[in-house]
Amino acid sequence: MTQKDDLAFTQLLNRVRTASHTDDDIRCIQSRTITPGDENYPSDALHIFAENAPVDEYNIDRLQRIQSPQYVLEALDQFTRHVRKQDIDRVLSKGRSETGGLDTKILIKENARVMLTTNVDISDRLINGQLGTVIKVSVDNVSNKPSIIFVKFDDSNAGVSAIRNSSSSFARENNLVPIKPVLARIKVRPGKPSSPEMQRLQFPVTLAWAYTVHKVQGLTLDNIVVSFDLKKQRYFNYGQVYVALSRAASLNGLHILATLESKHIRANPKVQEEYERLRETSSLHPDITTDLCNIETVSICLLNIRSFKNTVLT
Repeated sequence: MTQKDDLAFTQLLNRVRTASHTDDDIRCIQSRTITPGDENYPSDALHIFAENAPVDEYNIDRLQRIQSPQYVLEALDQFTRHVRKQDIDRVLSKGRSETGGLDTKILIKENARVMLTTNVDISDRLINGQLGTVIKVSVDNVSNKPSIIFVKFDDSNAGVSAIRNSSSSFARENNLVPIKPVLARIKVRPGKPSSPEMQRLQFPVTLAWAYTVHKVQGLTLDNIVVSFDLKKQRYFNYGQVYVALSRAASLNGLHILATLESKHIRANPKVQEEYERLRETSSLHPDITTDLCNIETVSICLLNIRSFKNTVLT
């Protein structure tokens, strides 16, 4: 949680995190309600939903509004010999969470918002979840298929090495990251060591005007829109409301669709028990014998020895 400049919002989120929120907290969050028809509706802000269906609907709607050519990115799948058709069909029906982060088909346009779906180069900050905008789609003259997607990432440090080392003058001159298809190896029968593998070659991106709560964990943004409208789920999962709300860097950057009710906020009982245990055992009584008054810098180290009793020293 990185709401360091909004203490009141930080304290509110801490109460939501443990489901110890108050009626005033609910009213405060609900005060950020907005509707798509409002004049100042932040349409370009990341929209966060609890379920996949509204995410897909919103992303496709935003894509269709762009008046430019649409490209279809089809995955290239290769199976080893003797793989049964039913196994192939089963793999092809899976979501990208089970196919190395790579979709079977992606619709894309220039100016579309996208997110990386797998780690391309961790050292270059081209990591799963990195957000950006497609500036140009380069099409191969021979295959007539997209070969490179040039992306301007929100994180200015993402892809610096990729740009510098790119053979594309367009990438270097315009400071754009060239994204190419990546290869993933997927077990046809997960859980079986002897399972044959398939190979999938696909661009590691997906549309990202909207995303699920699960996918945005770790992000902190200046402006977000959070929907509390459920389509199929009967209730929000443990911690789901907290994760969604805490993606906003401040209360002013939080915008709410639908109505938040107290019952929506749920904390896992086991997590609450752990918080209580930590509170009970968190008192430190250091035995400091050194005079610290004349020392300019002091380093304090906390050693985690909770499982020390399970360790055998030889």
